[in-house]
Amino acid sequence: MRQLTGSYLSIGAGENQIPLIHAAKARGLKVISVDTNPEAPGLVDSDIRILESTHEYRKILHAMSRVPLPFKLMGVGSRSFGKAVYTVSYLAEKLKLRGNPRDTVNLFLDKEKFKNSVQKFGIPLPPSLHSNLSLKSKEKKMDLSFPLIAKPKEGSGKKGITVLENEADYKKFTKLKTSESYLLEPYIPGDEVTVLGFVITKRFYLVSLTDKITTGKPNFIEVAHVAPSRHIDMAGEIKMICQAVVTATKLKTGPFVAEFKITKNKECLLIESAPEVGGEFLADVLIPEHYGYKYFNDLLSVTIGEKTRPVFLKKAKDGITKSALVFTLPPERQKKMGEPVTLETNTGETLFFQKQIVQTGVALDKLEGNHKRTQVFGIATKQSISTEDWLDSLFQRLNS
Repeated sequence: MRQLTGSYLSIGAGENQIPLIHAAKARGLKVISVDTNPEAPGLVDSDIRILESTHEYRKILHAMSRVPLPFKLMGVGSRSFGKAVYTVSYLAEKLKLRGNPRDTVNLFLDKEKFKNSVQKFGIPLPPSLHSNLSLKSKEKKMDLSFPLIAKPKEGSGKKGITVLENEADYKKFTKLKTSESYLLEPYIPGDEVTVLGFVITKRFYLVSLTDKITTGKPNFIEVAHVAPSRHIDMAGEIKMICQAVVTATKLKTGPFVAEFKITKNKECLLIESAPEVGGEFLADVLIPEHYGYKYFNDLLSVTIGEKTRPVFLKKAKDGITKSALVFTLPPERQKKMGEPVTLETNTGETLFFQKQIVQTGVALDKLEGNHKRTQVFGIATKQSISTEDWLDSLFQRLNS
């Protein structure tokens, strides 16, 4: 890798931000990291530390005006989501760096505004329903096909999702003051896939396509991600839809993540998208382990304006047929996190990652959505086996 002379601004210094910080350091850049936690692990490898919330973009800009930069500031980036992504766009604009327009980032932060803005571009989306529909109208009643999914207009991690199974659930939901802050959509059965990619000068580059496995109704907690996707044949259509989103929202530069629902009729519906790296250990664990691809090297190049053309990953390394991230969930009545479980490997399998997400002794009853997950394992196989059979085997071993 060609060594560079310059500085890089990292919005966040938590554990998830470390791969980006390391990518910058490996190229010779001096790293300025922002985090409100003085013990954030990424601060150890940072050259300059700014102790501030990643959401306080004006305070960060003020702090940057007082930083004695050793070299030219070349870029700004973040592994975080939501408001931290807005901070990146704000600082990129003010510091004259590469990034996305603030209005564009704001659009992605509100699911309802996003859907209203992009659906006129022909992007396939689940239909939306208003929470104030009257059940007395025969015409309106025809629109309500249960079950319905109510999800917060703002938020992530499957937190706050509610399933309305019938008319009684719907009536009770609409009486709540908070119902207006939710988006209503019909429940659409099908497979889910996750897209990772980059936007470079308004053009979308597809990097990976993986399968997402959830618990289904009512919580839709993500329990596994598998590479490669069973729907690899849909890559061309998915790439076109992502490019349409980029064009419709006026995205310019940076990471991109999206989730799609593939119906039994092979209809491809956009469920979520964001100008973010995304979580779930995909970019930093699953994709590098399965394909040998260093995502954060390209993320750094994209955010500093270095020429790079990411390609769609198809060939796994070392004869691996499948790789997966599998998560454990506690039993319904379990109140506290117990001792971690182990995952025994079969012939042809390699365990390449394991992490205890919830520490032993922590109360479990108040955790919601994906935050209920207690452990994660990364495992690969060289055996020829269907995704369904392999996942069944993995979960049986974890629950035995």
